Amino acid sequence: MDIDKYVPYRLGTAKLAPLPNKWKSLEGSLPPKVQEARAIAIEYLKDEPIAMLYIRHRGEERNTVLILSSYAPALENKWRKAIEKLYECFKHKEGLIAEIVDYHVYNAPLPKSITTAEVDLHQVVALFDDHEWMTVDVLRWYSPVRQEDWPTVVITARDAGKDSWWSEKIPVVEQFLKDQGLDLEVVLWFLDQLLPGLSSDEQDEHNLLLVEDGRKFGVTACRNFRQRPGSTQAGLIGLSIQSPSSYDNRLLKKWLSEDLKAEDFHISNLGKISTVSSSGSWLTDWCLFELPPRKCIFMVPESWARVEDGKTYQVKKQGRSTGLREGTISASPSIINSKYIKHAQDAGTITSARCIVSKDMPFCLPGDYGASVQENNSGTILGLCVAYNEATKVSYMTPIATIVGEINDAVASKIKEPKETQLE
Repeated sequence: MDIDKYVPYRLGTAKLAPLPNKWKSLEGSLPPKVQEARAIAIEYLKDEPIAMLYIRHRGEERNTVLILSSYAPALENKWRKAIEKLYECFKHKEGLIAEIVDYHVYNAPLPKSITTAEVDLHQVVALFDDHEWMTVDVLRWYSPVRQEDWPTVVITARDAGKDSWWSEKIPVVEQFLKDQGLDLEVVLWFLDQLLPGLSSDEQDEHNLLLVEDGRKFGVTACRNFRQRPGSTQAGLIGLSIQSPSSYDNRLLKKWLSEDLKAEDFHISNLGKISTVSSSGSWLTDWCLFELPPRKCIFMVPESWARVEDGKTYQVKKQGRSTGLREGTISASPSIINSKYIKHAQDAGTITSARCIVSKDMPFCLPGDYGASVQENNSGTILGLCVAYNEATKVSYMTPIATIVGEINDAVASKIKEPKETQLE
């Protein structure tokens, strides 16, 4: 029995779900067979860290006792002996199977940013475009074989359990990278859906623009308005933007003491939508709303800058859901397939975005969509948050240069503030 050295470095049943649908730690009172499995794992892997999970497979009459341990080539014999004993233990227990999986697969540190952009991901995705892939990133990812973070092409897909991924597509990608002279690992993870917006139909973050004739506009996400039944591009013009959202106001009223009035904190009807993005791309699905004279609830940022490929940027953002977070824009552009993204207007389009990694927590989550991504020291705007990837734990942003260009093409007056600058 061979160790599966793709993802997730496992030994056991031929088809473990790429990610568990539901799982729980095995603690407290355990069924006799599971207690026996633990004893076997301790016997054969006693010098290694061990944890146990109980995997419930969606839509199948089977469960998996998942033993997590450290993978190393020298431990392969121990893994084999342990799994043979576990199979013997479970052979009369229908619907219960065992797996040994590298510990780092389910307890891996967050990925790190890559500092160079050497691979053309458009060529990579062409190798498996007949599969249901979602995203492709280049990141520093923990490699159980190399025992360290290593530059890795990280693919997510809705059909990651398909045998053809492992028997055909991944080997082809590996050979392609080798032919390009690139020493990159390749991993595949299951991802059913990106988190591109809010969990409700509320608006979230807004950014202020000042155009040449002195009028003030806010720019925010349009996606949530498009989700409303019957909403067309023309039908969105004139809709009011509220801040805080009605959801935030319900929370606010809950927190306020009796001697304070919610109206003292409520800013309603910031303005009405005047212009809507016509590009059709969910990555730049913006709308402008004009603020009435004298109403200015945001400071106009001083500058924005273009994000260059091959460079990393230390950034921060202030979002509704996660507050202030810091992260790093990776040097390599990411590729996103909008075909399987809910409410995407451009279904089937392959688009580029920039991914952001954070040291100890997600950079953005649903509710932060539309928040500006700013360079740490100067506050210069580099982009807007657009999505979060649950499988890889990275966030995505649309470069602000793309949005500014579209707005300048869409409105009669050009953006006066913020001004374009160049970061050193």
